Amino acid sequence: MTDADDLPAPAIASALVDADSGIRPRRDAVAAGLVVLCVSVLGVAVLYYFARQWQVEAVRGELLQTARIAATRVDVAAHDALTDPAQELGPVYRRALAPLVDVLHASDDLAYLYTGRLDADGRVRFVLDTATVAPPDGDTTPAGHLLQEYDGADRDFRRALVLQIATINAAPQTDEFGDFLSAYAPFYDDAGRLAGVVGADMRLQAYQARVARVSRIATTSGLAMLAVAALTSLIVFRLRSIAAEAAARDRQALADLAAARDAVEESGRAKSAFLAMMSHELRTPLTAIVGYSELIHEELTGRGLSQHAADIDRVRTAGLHLSAVIADILDFSKIDAGRLRLTPAATDLAALLRDVEQHLRPAADAKGLTMQVSCPEVTAWLDPVRLRQVLVNLVANGIKFTESGGVTVRVSAAAGDARRVVCTVHDTGVGIPADKRGRLFKPFSQVDSSMTRRASGSGLGLVISHRLVEAMGGRLTVRSRLGRGSAFRVSLPGVLQTTRQAA
Repeated sequence: MTDADDLPAPAIASALVDADSGIRPRRDAVAAGLVVLCVSVLGVAVLYYFARQWQVEAVRGELLQTARIAATRVDVAAHDALTDPAQELGPVYRRALAPLVDVLHASDDLAYLYTGRLDADGRVRFVLDTATVAPPDGDTTPAGHLLQEYDGADRDFRRALVLQIATINAAPQTDEFGDFLSAYAPFYDDAGRLAGVVGADMRLQAYQARVARVSRIATTSGLAMLAVAALTSLIVFRLRSIAAEAAARDRQALADLAAARDAVEESGRAKSAFLAMMSHELRTPLTAIVGYSELIHEELTGRGLSQHAADIDRVRTAGLHLSAVIADILDFSKIDAGRLRLTPAATDLAALLRDVEQHLRPAADAKGLTMQVSCPEVTAWLDPVRLRQVLVNLVANGIKFTESGGVTVRVSAAAGDARRVVCTVHDTGVGIPADKRGRLFKPFSQVDSSMTRRASGSGLGLVISHRLVEAMGGRLTVRSRLGRGSAFRVSLPGVLQTTRQAA
């Protein structure tokens, strides 16, 4: 990137005019809104599909569990004693039916609970039916099923009796009493012989209402995403309009060279303030995104949905990466706007270096790299926070661009000058071509675009480190050979005092 102060006035004018010609607030706003809307719709559609499947299985599982619970409540002795249709609504019948009525009343979605058994001829016969004492609202069907043969189309009723298994309809069934989703669970006598099965019926309307809750949530989410897309379009339109207006004002101000240079300087300050403001505004939703991603990841992991948990974890990782990029932009904007404040203090260099090592060693270990640190036990008068930031940036860069070997960090007094601290970070990485070293300390720039794609980054780490070192009154230099690694040397003023003998 060429410094604006190095350009003649006509070149500055040409650059700003060209930049302004590409600003289309309405087009950019519509494009941004459509992108957000499309991504949101796709996300809601995927979530709706899986959420609906989960809700369907949850309703089916709940109904089957209700049938199993009811099966454990059956009074088997009283049930076996019901051998004559005339016993219906008699004391034995009511005693056998009472536990099923209690289970029925405990659920808002159940329509019927009943029992059945196989007779000697292999026919399925009803025994108990809660409709005889607790018919659902609007049910005018005459009750009276004791020992009546079941001749309906639901094959799962007979299947549960013959195979002695708990089962549920694959889809709602229709019979003379209506449309139902039915679940069946066997129960046994004291000798372990099959005594019958309990059937649990949920009306189709109740089943659909439970599943429809997901649709209502999806609809609400869709409307929310539409609002987000509209808000995004509005923000982009406003920002692009502001940019267009600023470019127009700058173009008018280019009538003479002095006004043009003043406009460029003002634009630079506005850019830094804008970056700082937007970075701060982005941090709050990013914190929420990362936090809620962790909560959703824990919830999905607890439910055994590992694949969805992995997808959510990728959202969290992306959020953390974006947060780190925003932090770099914030630091850069502070430095660029001249608002950086240093806080020198007595700094234990060995302790600081151990902290840097502890922070970055996992990354080195993950790539199979060695990491060696060397520092005497001395104290120096420096800004420990900014020095740590510089060392972390340099060491992290060394790890990022090194595939084999390792990174070595040394801190010592300058040769012949005990009043200066020298920190050297040497890696065995890819190295930097001589003709590209001039790009190292330029904002948003990396030496090799292919490495940028593989390693990622904002292109601000070395720029921030370079300016921090300069702000502390020091120098940051680099020596490198292509394919043989690089050595970054930080020289800072700081009176060294030995605190204790090095181990």
